[in-house]
This record gives sequence, structure tokens and C-alpha cells, in this order.
Amino acid sequence: MKIENLFIKRTKELPSDATTPGHKLALKGGYIHQTGAGLYTYSSLGLRLLLNIEKIIREELNKLNCQEILMPMVSPASLWKESERYESVDVLLKFKTRAGMDAVLNPTHEEIISDYVRSGLQSYKQLPFCLYQIQTKYRDELRARAGLIRTREFMMKDAYSFHTSWDSLNEFYDKMLNAYKNIYEKIGLSKVIDILAPTGDMGGKISHEFQMISDIGEDTIYVCESCDYRANKEVLTDKDAEDILLCPKCGKKLNKLRGVEVGNIFQLGDKYTKSMKVEYMTEEGKSTNPIMGCYGIGVSRCLACLLEQSESESKAVFNMNIAPYKVHIISIGDETDIINYSEKLYEQLSNDGIDVILDTTNDRAGSKFANADLIGAPIRAIISKKNKEAGVFEMKYSGLKGEYENNINIDEVYNTISNIIKKEL
Repeated sequence: MKIENLFIKRTKELPSDATTPGHKLALKGGYIHQTGAGLYTYSSLGLRLLLNIEKIIREELNKLNCQEILMPMVSPASLWKESERYESVDVLLKFKTRAGMDAVLNPTHEEIISDYVRSGLQSYKQLPFCLYQIQTKYRDELRARAGLIRTREFMMKDAYSFHTSWDSLNEFYDKMLNAYKNIYEKIGLSKVIDILAPTGDMGGKISHEFQMISDIGEDTIYVCESCDYRANKEVLTDKDAEDILLCPKCGKKLNKLRGVEVGNIFQLGDKYTKSMKVEYMTEEGKSTNPIMGCYGIGVSRCLACLLEQSESESKAVFNMNIAPYKVHIISIGDETDIINYSEKLYEQLSNDGIDVILDTTNDRAGSKFANADLIGAPIRAIISKKNKEAGVFEMKYSGLKGEYENNINIDEVYNTISNIIKKEL
């Protein structure tokens, strides 16, 4: 991509509700455009980030033999009435179609997946299996907040597993918990922890949340200073005081933190399979309900948390897996040789399948560097008259693993950059 062809809308005068560094960066960097309250259009930069996050999620789930499907955003209200959640879920947007059908915009898909599975599940021999999708959801939130942190429409990965026993669910649940840890590590979210969480409207037996520790978070979480106990405030049943809480596991002090939820997993049991009559025939020839688990990741919220983690409204920091462009080539000056060297490197990297952006415009150097900060490519290759005379590109690496810079011989810069990327991916 040549930067003069990159179409993005950057907001210089930020709205009053842009109060967090990540929200400001999302607008100043042109990653999102607010179409309506809690509704956003993603630019090509924002979409590249989403797609890179999705790629990592798919890789980890496919390792567990999960199968990707796609369910509708709209479903008949009758499915939600079967599960008895039609009246209890306050974010459920209800409407009537022109054909007269009562319908909803799905904020989650337990009912829809149960309807799908009951249509084809017959025998215990088909179990266990896990189905997942990455799809737009809609929740009729009363208030949106902090850009992509709390929206009405958002991207989510939701997965659902079905089992013949609790032992089978427990085994898969632990595998999924570890897969989530791998996902957040590869995305580059460095402060995510898993904690015990309430089951809430979802119901079921056990739930874990994945929380990014951050002062902007709305959730209150407690972490034991001595053992591995970590829990959402809503889980705690000793006294609920703001000053001192003691760990129910070891009796030591619990430290109070703020967090942003980026994912959750639930052991649902037969809550949905029983109410919606999802059944299979056991080995003994009896009809019974499968045991169910569900697993969600907020894809667009992960993007928001990456921007918040940058801790600057003017500089994005992404790892090589996630960055919308891995290399940003900048030429300083309008000499033909300088531009030719930049374009040659651009063509070499592009032909190698590397996402690279090229800036050979006549903008001032300071403006080019500020632009590069907002785009957040981990590798920046700069050539100027001074560099050309020395026969080098100035290469800067800036990522989640730190920063460094070197002068690389013009004839070696392509191989050097290629090797760095191959080592990190």
C-alpha cells in the first residue's frame, strides 16, 4: 500500500466522550469512525487488526478440532422463549418483521446453536464436538463507553461444545482455557489474567473471565497476594468491603484491581440442551441431553485493549502478528535515487507477501514520522540523502518486546527485514 492511496478519516478535534488513550488513538489514527452511538465503521487499518486477531483465534481453535460455522444475526423470538431468556436478557433487541414474525438481534447464540445441534444430533458416537463462529453481535446497551470497549454492535468469537459427560466437558474446558491464554499472548495483550466469574444470565456451573488489568476497566477484580486465587467481585461471599477482603482459599489479603473483560468461558451443563430438547441416544439406548460449554472472545474489544495498552493517543504499539502493516518505508527528500531505493525495497517485500506501506510523499519528515507512529508498523525503514550517501537504510524496530535501531547496508536491508519477520511470526 502506498500511503497516498490509504483512505482513512483521522479526527483531530476529539469528541468529549473520548477520555481514554486507546479511544483517542483509535480516532486520531483513523482506525474507526463513529457511525452512531456505539456503532462504528472500521477503516482498512482497523479491519486489518480485526482480521489478524481472527486469524490467531482460528489457528488456536482449529488445533482443538473445533469446526467453524456461521449463524444468523437475526433469529425467531420463539427460540429465546424456549430457553426462557426472552424476558430476562435486558440487552435483547426485539422487533417484528414485515411478515409478522417476532424476532431478535442476537447478542449471543446459545439458543441458535442448540436449535442447530438438535436438528442433526442422534448418537453418542457423534460426541464430543465443538462449533464456533466469528460474527457481528448486537446488544441493546443503554450507554456506550470508551469507543470499542463498550459498544452496541461488536465482533465476537463464540464457541459451543457438546459432551456425553461432565468429565468430557472438564477436559475440554481446560484445553480451551489454555488456548485462550495462547491467543492473548499471540495477540500481544500482556496483562490478561483468568479469574473466577459469576455465571449470570448464561447460567451453568462454572465460569471464568479473562480480564485485562487496566485502570479504565469497569470490572472490580480481586487477586490474592499469596496464592493463585483470582475472582470477580460478584463471586465473593465473605463480607464485601472496599478496604480489606480475605482470600477464601488461603486467608491472606486480596488486592483490588480494575479490569476490562476480553473473554469468558462457561460450563453450561444441560441448561439449554434440556430446555430446548437437544437429545441423543446413549450406548445403552436411552435418550438424554448432552452436556454443553460455551466460550466467547470479544474480537473488537481485544482491538480496543491493544490500543489502550499502547498507553498513548499518538503512538500505536503492535506485535508482528497483529500490526496492520509489518514494515513502514519512509523516504526523506525528493531525489530520484532515494525514491527508487524505497520503491525497490517496497516491491521486494510486497512480492514476498509481507504487508508493507510506502511513504514517498513530499511531506515534512516530522509529519511522516508522526503518521508512522499512528500506523504502528513494528519495523520502520528510513532512507534520506544522508543515509543514501552512507549506503544504508536507517531501520527502527518498535514493538511489544522493546525498541532498537540500526543502520543496515542498502543491499542487505531486504534480507535483514525478512529474517526479523520470519523469526517473530
